[in-house]
Amino acid sequence: MTSPSGKPPRPPRRLDESMTLLTEVMERPLDPGYAEATARRREAAAAGTLRRRSPATSVGVVVLAVALGLVTAVASHQLRVPQASVTEARTVLERQITERGDQVAGLTQRADDLSREIVELQRSALETQEPGLLDLIQRDSMHNGTEAVSGPGLVVSLTDAGGGLVGEPDEQSLVRDQDLQVVVNELWAAGAEAVSVDDQRLTAKTAIRNAGAAVLVNLVPLPGPTYVVRAVGDPEAMQTAIARSSLPGYLQLLGGRYGIRSSVVAQSSLDLPGAGAQPLQHAQPVGSRP
Repeated sequence: MTSPSGKPPRPPRRLDESMTLLTEVMERPLDPGYAEATARRREAAAAGTLRRRSPATSVGVVVLAVALGLVTAVASHQLRVPQASVTEARTVLERQITERGDQVAGLTQRADDLSREIVELQRSALETQEPGLLDLIQRDSMHNGTEAVSGPGLVVSLTDAGGGLVGEPDEQSLVRDQDLQVVVNELWAAGAEAVSVDDQRLTAKTAIRNAGAAVLVNLVPLPGPTYVVRAVGDPEAMQTAIARSSLPGYLQLLGGRYGIRSSVVAQSSLDLPGAGAQPLQHAQPVGSRP
């Protein structure tokens, strides 16, 4: 059949003519070389000329595979065994960390002793000359956290999911700085007069933050997995205020979603340590212009 012009008609265009690559993949997924090799094997099998692998060749392949496996296992073992130099360096670093930790603990104890000595000297100097000023300083010391306090209050505990027994716990299941911040802020709002976290007294200069997976309070890392927040104040009044706050719902969320256990317990007597003297970098009289 020809067209009116006398030329043979063009064959109809394929709808997928512009998608040559996709067409090749869909219609001929195997490489042509594979097809040729398969065809040659079929022809050789039909002609009876296909050579089968001899037993000696099969044994050789198995021996070679076993040898390669042994070499790989030995190399992997050698890579995993720590070198003597690396072990020695790690031992030195661990010893230095322990020594520096002991030095920090000793200096911290020395600073606390000096702070208590300063307080005693201040008290002895003001007892006879300025008793009113001494009473004001003592009241301020209890509120600003520099002096130890005792009294009834509440104890709020937060424990990592698993209690720290799991080797590599999920980071979401650990108590974070923001969790302790929420608890502390709610206790202050409930009427707490003094608050501590794991024996770290909170002051106006206290920061609760995370450094990696560790929680720092007053720049001191807390051991975990349980963090204990103690608040001195009227237990009944604080319990009533907390029940009306968002803290119960927040603690329930931590337990239900992340597995963090919590408890709120009233205590008839709590002992909170003092934070020692808090040096000021800047001060000005009340009411004066900056």
